[in-house]
Amino acid sequence: MELKLSASYDATPEEVFAIVTDATFREQACEKTKALAYDVQVTESGGDTVVRVQREMPSKDVPDIARKFVGETLTVVQTETWHPAKPDGSRDADVKGEISNTPVTLKGTASITPFASATVQAIDLDVKVNVPLIGKKIEPFVVDAIRAGLQKEHELGRDWTH
Repeated sequence: MELKLSASYDATPEEVFAIVTDATFREQACEKTKALAYDVQVTESGGDTVVRVQREMPSKDVPDIARKFVGETLTVVQTETWHPAKPDGSRDADVKGEISNTPVTLKGTASITPFASATVQAIDLDVKVNVPLIGKKIEPFVVDAIRAGLQKEHELGRDWTH
């Protein structure tokens, strides 16, 4: 199931990139999304910047149909590989993730692009729940949970740009 989301920031692409690759920002985003525990790693690989966030989330909002697959908590692992800036300052990233020990995966892209006097961060993900018969029924719940988390992260990003 596709998930597209974007946010506009009153900042340059360089400033937005600095925020989304800042470990403290990502830790604060984990706290804002009520993670029970988290681990944030920001590393360089070739010319790329790799952001890996692992967070343990309560599963209380998981629909009953899926709860038997996940237990009391969910471990969400997301990796963004940000590529070098283009001449206009824009950047693209490959995004992949999973909910550990479940059939849930996500992959897609993220971008940081100048737009007028602002910068837009966009995310385009394909979320899959690989369970015969019920996977398609669970996907909307997973997408809604991911969207809610990303929206909180974007709110925090706006706070960081002011």
